[in-house]
Amino acid sequence: MRRLEPLWVLLGYAAASTVLIGRFWLRDRDDAVVGSFGADQGFFAWSLVHWVETLAGNQAPFLTDRIDAPMGFNLAWATTIPGPALLLAPLTELAGPLASYNLLAIAAPALAAWSAYLLCRHLTRDLVAALVGGWAFGFSSYLLGQTLNHVNLALVWALPLIVLVVIRLIEGSLRPRRGLLALAALIAMQFLTFTEVAATATLVGGLTLAAALALGPADLRGRIVRALPWIAGGYALALVLVSPLLIAALLHPNPIDRRIRPELYPLDVHNLFVPTAITWIGGARFQADSLRFAGNLTEQLGYVGPLLLLVALGGLIRWRRERWVWVVVIGIACSLVLALGARLTYGGVAHWLMPWDLLSRLPLIRLALPTRIVVYAWLGIAVLAALFVARRRRDRPGAFLLRLGIAVIALACLLPTPRADLWRTDLQTPSGITDGTATADIPDDAVVLILPYSFRGNGMYWQALDRMRYRMAGGYSAAAVPAGYVPYPVVYGFYRDELPANPRQELLRYLAFTGTTWVLVDARFPGPWAQFLREAGGRRSEVGGVVRWRFDAAQVRAQVAGA
Repeated sequence: MRRLEPLWVLLGYAAASTVLIGRFWLRDRDDAVVGSFGADQGFFAWSLVHWVETLAGNQAPFLTDRIDAPMGFNLAWATTIPGPALLLAPLTELAGPLASYNLLAIAAPALAAWSAYLLCRHLTRDLVAALVGGWAFGFSSYLLGQTLNHVNLALVWALPLIVLVVIRLIEGSLRPRRGLLALAALIAMQFLTFTEVAATATLVGGLTLAAALALGPADLRGRIVRALPWIAGGYALALVLVSPLLIAALLHPNPIDRRIRPELYPLDVHNLFVPTAITWIGGARFQADSLRFAGNLTEQLGYVGPLLLLVALGGLIRWRRERWVWVVVIGIACSLVLALGARLTYGGVAHWLMPWDLLSRLPLIRLALPTRIVVYAWLGIAVLAALFVARRRRDRPGAFLLRLGIAVIALACLLPTPRADLWRTDLQTPSGITDGTATADIPDDAVVLILPYSFRGNGMYWQALDRMRYRMAGGYSAAAVPAGYVPYPVVYGFYRDELPANPRQELLRYLAFTGTTWVLVDARFPGPWAQFLREAGGRRSEVGGVVRWRFDAAQVRAQVAGA
C-alpha cells in the first residue's frame, strides 16, 4: 500500500482540482475552456497546434512566418510551452487544442500539489503533514491565479521535485548519476515550459543554496560542496537539452524586449493579507481594496492570509532548532523581497527602492515580472505548514489534531471562488470557423487579417483550427504592437476599434505592407471597418457568422501608389 500512496495522493489532488476549478467546464465541454478565456489562452491553443505541425514537418519550431506578416516572429521569446505541448501532441492531434489546454489547466494545481507533497513527505516522514504542504502549494493563490489564463506559469510542478533531488543529492540518499539525470530532465522541462520561471528559479535557488552553505554546520557544508559538481552537471546537461531554444533566443532579437514593463507588476504588500476576487472567503468583501493593488487579477498572487502566516510561523517555531529550517525561511524572505519589485508597493502606491532594481539588469531576469517570484515563497510556506502539522516525539495527546484543524481552516480560507464566470469561458466560435467553410476559399500561405484584432479577438485560435494554413497580419504574441507595424496608425485603431485619420488610406497602406488578401470579421463584433473595407476594394461575403472581405493585392498596391 505504501508504494501506491503517491498514486492515490495524485488522484486525490486531481479530483480536488476537477471539483474546484474544472466542474463548470465539465457540465458542458462544447467550445469552452477552463478559466477566463482571453488572448493568452488563445495563444496557448495556437501553440499546442504549432508543435503538432512542427512534429509533422510543416512548421519551423521557433522562427515562424504564421503571424506578424511579413516580418514573422521569434517564438523562442514567447510562451509556446514546447515541453507540455510535445507531451500532449497525440491528444491535440486527436481531440484538438482545447482538450489539451483544459487538461493542462486542471492538471496544473494537482501536479504542483503532488510534487510538493513528495517534497514534504521526504522532509517530515508524515503523510498527513505532506498532504497539507502539498495542498498549500498546489492550491495557493499563486497557482489558482495563474490557472485562470497563464497555464505556462501554473505548470510549476517541476520546482518542488528539483528541490527534492538537490536535497537527496546532498543527503547522499540518491545515487549521484541518477540525481544528475533527474535534475537535467526536470530543469529542462521547466525551461521548455517557461524560461522566465527557470531563470528566476536559478536566481532564488542559488541564493538559498548560498544560505545553506553559510548557516549549515561543517558536515552539512561538506556534503553540499561534494554535491555541487553533480548539481552543476545536471544544470549543464539541461542547458544542452534546451540549447535549440536558447540559441534561437540569443541569436535573434527579442521582438517584444522594449515593450515589457516589469515595473508595473510588483507584489503589493497589501495583497499578502487581503484576498482578490479569486478567493472565495473574503474576495467579494475586500474587492474595493484589491482593485487598488498593482498589476491585474492574474498577477496578484500573494494572498497568504493571517492564519496561514501564523501556521507557517508555528512550523518555524516547532522546528527552530533544525538549521535547515532557517534556510527555508531565508528562501521565503529572498523570494518575497524580490517579488516586491523595484519599489515597495502598498495599496497600489510605490515607495522606496528595493533590491530588484539592481538584479533586474541580469540576462533573462530583467524581463521577468517580479510578482511571479512569489511562487518560491509559496513553496517555502508549504514546507513550513507541513512542519507545523508533522508529528514529533513527545507531542501531547490531541496536539496533532489541534494543529491539523488550524491548518485545514487556514487552507480553507484560500479556496477558489465558485463564480462560474471566472472558471469557465464559452468561446462561441462562429460555425464557419469550426467547420472550415469560412476559410475554405483561402489559399495556403495567403495573408489574412482577423478582426477583432490581436488580444481583442480569437484570431490565434481561428488560425490554429485551420492548422496554420494561412499567415496572419498581426495576431497575438504579446500585448504590444510589433515593431514593424509602428508606422501604420491603423494598427492602433484596430486595438481600440477607433478610426485613424484618413482611415481608407491608412487601411490600404497596412494591407499593402502586410500583403493581406483576406480580411475575416467576426459578425458579432463588426467594429467601424465595413465602410472602409468596401471603399478599399474588398469584395464582401458572409459564411457561418464570419464576414469575409477579399482583396486583389495588385489593386491594393496600385491604390497606395496612386494616392
